[in-house]
Amino acid sequence: MYKGLLCYDGTNYFGWQKTAFGPSIQEEIEKAIFHITGEKVTPEAASRTDRGVHARGQVIQFALEKAKEPKSLLRGLNAVLPPDIRLLDIMACEFHPTLDAIVKEYHYLLCLNSVQSPMERLYSWHIPQPLDIGKIEKAIPFLLGTQDFSAFANEQEKNPMCTLDSIYLNGDHFQIQGNRFLYKMVRNIVGTLVDIGKKGLPADYIPALLASRDRKKAGVTAPARGLYLHQVHYSSK
Repeated sequence: MYKGLLCYDGTNYFGWQKTAFGPSIQEEIEKAIFHITGEKVTPEAASRTDRGVHARGQVIQFALEKAKEPKSLLRGLNAVLPPDIRLLDIMACEFHPTLDAIVKEYHYLLCLNSVQSPMERLYSWHIPQPLDIGKIEKAIPFLLGTQDFSAFANEQEKNPMCTLDSIYLNGDHFQIQGNRFLYKMVRNIVGTLVDIGKKGLPADYIPALLASRDRKKAGVTAPARGLYLHQVHYSSK
């Protein structure tokens, strides 16, 4: 069993999971493993990123019938992967990428300049108007803890309960940590907090929104291009 640390620019992909609609990160990893080992395997990931979302610390797992030395496997896979996908590390270990994960950390990058640099257009959400950072910081505590996050999910969920440990707005980017996230939940939280910062919603709106369980009452879904799966934390067992 192998554990891989994966980094990618998601601009040209339809997210992590294989789909009939276009290229995926999972499919590219599968093809690279087959090219190097001749084995057809389906890698599993710690989180399913959406179309256009990036990752700095995606964690994947796959098994091979014939064992390979991790450093050699790392060099070989990176030699055949597209340049916008890279494995940063590979190690041999027994673990489960989702069941053993305890915290997932996402970052969302904003461009708060009046004019967005062309170099940032694929990697941040341009907000040219001023944001009331104080209002956003007042709203954040209402989102923390274990709650029903149906109002921030773009699909109905069987289990809408999630625990958010922390949300920080550090200059031009949000850092969000939690045990699990619903479909587009991070982007909907960011969109709602930005709406509050634009003074479109009051800072104390969050409790009523959560109680409503109504996605239509939350803010916009922030664009995928600003979202990064930054890191997945595992227990030290």
